[in-house]
Amino acid sequence: MGRTAALSGLGIGLSVQVAKKHRPDQDARIDAHVRVRAVAVGPRDRIPAVDIALVIAVDVAAGRRDAAVAALTEAVGALPDGISYTVLGGGASQCYPLSGRWALADPDDRRHAAFSVGRIAAADEGQQPAGYTGWLARARELFAERALPVRHLLLVTDGGSRAEEEGDAARPDSALSIELACCEGEFTADVIAPGAGWDPAPLIAVAERLHGAAVSSPDAFAPAVATALGRLRRVRSPELPIEVSVRPAVREVTLTETAPHQQRLEPDPVRDDPRRLEFRTHQWEPESRDYLLTLRVDASNDPLGVPLQLAAVTVGGATEAVVVRWLPSGTAAATARISGAADRNIHTMNVSTQMRTALNHGYAALDLESRERAEAQLGLAVRLATEIAADWALAEVRKVARIVDGPRGVVRVGPTVDPGAVRQGMLSITSGHPVELPATTRDGPAVPCPHCDHPAGPAAVFCIDCGRPL
Repeated sequence: MGRTAALSGLGIGLSVQVAKKHRPDQDARIDAHVRVRAVAVGPRDRIPAVDIALVIAVDVAAGRRDAAVAALTEAVGALPDGISYTVLGGGASQCYPLSGRWALADPDDRRHAAFSVGRIAAADEGQQPAGYTGWLARARELFAERALPVRHLLLVTDGGSRAEEEGDAARPDSALSIELACCEGEFTADVIAPGAGWDPAPLIAVAERLHGAAVSSPDAFAPAVATALGRLRRVRSPELPIEVSVRPAVREVTLTETAPHQQRLEPDPVRDDPRRLEFRTHQWEPESRDYLLTLRVDASNDPLGVPLQLAAVTVGGATEAVVVRWLPSGTAAATARISGAADRNIHTMNVSTQMRTALNHGYAALDLESRERAEAQLGLAVRLATEIAADWALAEVRKVARIVDGPRGVVRVGPTVDPGAVRQGMLSITSGHPVELPATTRDGPAVPCPHCDHPAGPAAVFCIDCGRPL
């Protein structure tokens, strides 16, 4: 484990594993397993409620209004003292507080709120729905007036507010994607979805782009609100950048989180330094996260057989290096086999990524009633899950299909499939599921370059920043 650095109530441990020997191609692919472990530092086990601004937006059809009122009454009655909050109802109109934009929770306020949320309006079937873009824009407007460290939206929706003109959330030019781009960095969001009549795609898009979770829920959603708020209060750092510095020979850098969530991170170039990239990550509590760092490298001008530092990874003051050796083709052939811990971990992470993708495609095919494609994709997911012992993925497949032969990836979908189970499963797949990997090890502490003081890994021979020998 790498050295630990304190950051916003967190201590950061960092390790990087990479296979040491590679074939020196002009377009060599180097995969590295990056593990970041965050541990709590300091006397507090959760952030103060006074640091949180919370918008609770409830968007349900008239048939769920009474259950929503009861759940909302319970939810606001349990809010911690000092939290700033607003409750929005049908059409993104403000339900509470009755005057002003924000309420501050205390015993008197909670009593008033529990009484006042009974006036919340359901979605009006006779009017154009506000749409998810309308709820997001309203929350963005409110949060602009509350400059607190943590700003979070809890969107409770049964899907009744979906507007056709919002477009496909997967398209960057859709109205929903454009609004999400405006909201990203301004606040985070969780989606709580009662019932099963909603389209999962926009709910997943909201949660993923705004770094929260999307979960299905019964109509009595108060426990889901309490769970979301409890997780929010465990967040020690709302944002934590992962910085990757590379040699000029590195042509392409990608970073994919593989656990607890699967998502490809988009880099932000660092000003005046094209060889440094920052990947922003969000909502860190005491936990471990795994990443797959992939480099595309031109090795044609590099020496053979000597340790070369291709990249340095820095998180919260902790730095580790990606160091490899280029070997002649005759000796590098053996590296294609899975051997040491780094090879096994990277193989498991790649298989896990393929498995999750197949699981998503299989569930999406079921939602579109494409049985043949669903069986093919779910079968692939089962075969990969069996290979890496991902029992959670097998459990997800069993909700909608029968596993005939796990190692061969043969599944059968029954004559009828509950659409609600499919949609709830699509949300469940996006939830955090661990990838079981062995503990990582390292050879020693990072050392600074004696010429420019840039940190370097213990096995590095040349400085990645100034290029001089270490």
